[in-house]
Amino acid sequence: MRRMTPTLGLVIVLLMALAGASGPRVAMIHAQDGGGLTDDCAALIAGAPAAAAEACGGAGPGQACLGSLSAVAWMGGSPSPDFAEPGDTLALAAIESLTTGAADPTTGTWGLALVKLPAGLPDGQAVTGVLFGEATLARPAAAATDRPTLTVTNASSADANLRGGAGTHFPVVGVLAGGESAVADGRNEQGDWIRIRTADGVAWVFARLVNWDGDLNALDVLLPTDMTLPVEAGEPFAALTLTTGSTADEPACRAPSGFLLQYGGEAEAELAVNGATLRFSDATLLLHAAPGEALDVIAVDGAATVTARGVPVTLRGGERTRVPLGGADGLVASGQPGQAQTFALAEVTGAPLALLPGALDCRVSARASNVTLRVGPGENRGALASMRPNATYAVLGWAPDAEGAPWWELDTGAQTSWVRQDAVEAFGACDAVAQVEAPPMVFAPPAAPPPGAPGAVENTVDDLAPASNTVWQMYPGTDQMSGECSGAPAINFCDHLAAISPASGGIMWKGMEISPYYLQRIQPNVYAYSGPNVLGTGTISITLRFTSEGTLTMTQTLRLSSEPNCTHTYHYTGTKNW
Repeated sequence: MRRMTPTLGLVIVLLMALAGASGPRVAMIHAQDGGGLTDDCAALIAGAPAAAAEACGGAGPGQACLGSLSAVAWMGGSPSPDFAEPGDTLALAAIESLTTGAADPTTGTWGLALVKLPAGLPDGQAVTGVLFGEATLARPAAAATDRPTLTVTNASSADANLRGGAGTHFPVVGVLAGGESAVADGRNEQGDWIRIRTADGVAWVFARLVNWDGDLNALDVLLPTDMTLPVEAGEPFAALTLTTGSTADEPACRAPSGFLLQYGGEAEAELAVNGATLRFSDATLLLHAAPGEALDVIAVDGAATVTARGVPVTLRGGERTRVPLGGADGLVASGQPGQAQTFALAEVTGAPLALLPGALDCRVSARASNVTLRVGPGENRGALASMRPNATYAVLGWAPDAEGAPWWELDTGAQTSWVRQDAVEAFGACDAVAQVEAPPMVFAPPAAPPPGAPGAVENTVDDLAPASNTVWQMYPGTDQMSGECSGAPAINFCDHLAAISPASGGIMWKGMEISPYYLQRIQPNVYAYSGPNVLGTGTISITLRFTSEGTLTMTQTLRLSSEPNCTHTYHYTGTKNW
């Protein structure tokens, strides 16, 4: 999140389909697997967040706000009568838990509640949280502080495994090092497992692996799954327990559930969620928590550190981690967070972003496999690579191709690339992306002076292109046909020789056709051409990349005038002969 604005009721991706014709056209997308949403369901998901944002515009730090009728604040074991109409607020200090309900098109409700969490931030600042769908946010049960305790010590030189329950079938969550001591606050009924407190939380150790300094029978008998954490008194909901459900069994409206978090300041916010610690600033996160399974933390934008059982994992925008959950209720971190991985952008679309105070940078991900990135807007532009599965790309701008279809300019980390808008899922404030000037087309090879002549471009240390005439053995692979190719035969080329020579600003490439192509240098080691083919039978795009002084890869796409909607794609490899 790089551009934070206080505007409420932001019309993000779900409403972009209503954008004017002068801006980029963005397809409406939904977080539903299989089939389309019903009209009533789509209208509910699109309209409810904007209405809730308007109702809760006055909520301040330390407050909860009712965003829709399908949400309840619990106080003293009963629903609060003062939390009944959209816009009603309560102090977090007075609330035991919040619950929101699944989307129901028949009643026109989708559970939405907004909370402003202090999260250890300076006065006047807060993390905005949005609980939505079938979900519950509660203060965690605290372990009794007046329990009898005693000190246990691992007297051996070997580490003793600590487990997430009283038994070897529970996962290992840490170790008690040789010579290390800890405070024990409980045991199982048989007395062969002892629960201890460590800097990383609570865990169980096999009694035979430790010594103790008192009467073990004096400890409280706990359930073997008891992982209840000692929680110090502090700001309300500084520590919280999250539970999210799924409406996958409700075909009428499979709207998502979850908990959104956003903070746009420079100070670091800190929250304890299900026994895991989240630290972040200038970031937007999406959380899910399935009992007995995992706490899923997704960095939609910005960065965050997730720590569980003493192990931190750093997430960047577009990454997620999962923390195993266990304990008696299945909602306490019972293991270390998993390695950061990319996630599919479709997993977060449908979340009620309009309730967040800050606009998210526009990002996209591929809707299908083999979505091609090109050097400019248009299918006749040179191909650079395919979009990585599940990866998200920041959008830099947009421009139309020659037929008027809109394309996104993307930051891929190496060079800017272009992709057709209808080939990707869009997420964030994409309607605010500015139109930019498209890079120029290169249609014909210019006159190229020979090596050494005035105007010739010599090879540089950062480029592997040959500095003299060379011959290469090329392997074109098979024809990868796409588009409307019904009845069109595959065009498979044989392995063949090709000539490559230096030229002003690029290289000359001659394969099996009668005349060479001029490939313009677009970055070190990468050369491209797009335009008419030499035979005049269609258009061709060539993107060639030198991978070493003697190897290269090349992507070539061909569209014949006789089959303009059918694309033939070839992924070449080549080795230098002489």
